[in-house]
Amino acid sequence: MHLECLANELLLDLFQYIDIIHLFHAFHGLNTRFNKLLITKLTSYNLDFRSVSKYNFDNVCQKYLPLIINKIISFHLSDNDETPNLSKIFLSYGFTINQFINLKSFSLYNIQSFDIFNQLIIQCNHLPYLTHLNMIKCFFNYRENEIKSLMNNIWNLPKLTHCILDKTASK
Repeated sequence: MHLECLANELLLDLFQYIDIIHLFHAFHGLNTRFNKLLITKLTSYNLDFRSVSKYNFDNVCQKYLPLIINKIISFHLSDNDETPNLSKIFLSYGFTINQFINLKSFSLYNIQSFDIFNQLIIQCNHLPYLTHLNMIKCFFNYRENEIKSLMNNIWNLPKLTHCILDKTASK
């Protein structure tokens, strides 16, 4: 039996278990049926940039993200040792968090710049479905008035029900 013989419903179920980077790398461009399944039939995506290579990150941002940005429900962005400056590079592509109109969960890891961190949080204010915000190991310098403003921006997110601040502090 060939993969192409499987019903669309079964393929869509299988696609749910494959991360977006590998999913598009393996199936996008094979034929029009797979392209249609990936772009129009798959209704939601989880985008995880925690351990992605620079090449795969650039590839996803340039080729696939513009096609599915409105279907992403969970987004993980990290500036750890494996993915340094990824948040800055992400913003340099011209993307804004408020373009992720169906985003329900947003996680930030190891963000070292208060300006980038604050910019991303402010953009979350326009997300009608954002219920979960996670900020993990984000260390940056800030002034007291800046942190108060940042906290107000977080608490004013309209639908936020879960917020995790784990080891987030100043240097």
